[in-house]
Amino acid sequence: MKSRGYTLIELMVVVAIVGIIAAIAYPSYQGYIKSTYQAQAVADLKQCALKLEKFYSNDFTYVGGSSVCTAWSPSDGDSSKAKFTLSFPTLTKETYLIKATPVAGSEGECVQLSADGTQSSC
Repeated sequence: MKSRGYTLIELMVVVAIVGIIAAIAYPSYQGYIKSTYQAQAVADLKQCALKLEKFYSNDFTYVGGSSVCTAWSPSDGDSSKAKFTLSFPTLTKETYLIKATPVAGSEGECVQLSADGTQSSC
């Protein structure tokens, strides 16, 4: 009578194949997550710029407008899970500069957005 089952060699081949696939997929997944958080930070910068423009249309100044935006990104999440910090290095009567800086332990590039719509790396 022959037993129906898998041999140790067959199981080891399957484990090796799964290991190879995981070794390739995990770095790709991490890169995808990093680019997603980066894109979310840019979207949050633009949303904050729209809120600043609305503030300007009411008060005719950007000074004091930092309160209209959340100070972290992703803005729809809790601040303890933030991947970027939003700051306002420049808030004057006629112009502003918003900066998204990665938090400690988080990957990503610093991005800034100015009042004229120019987006650049810090």
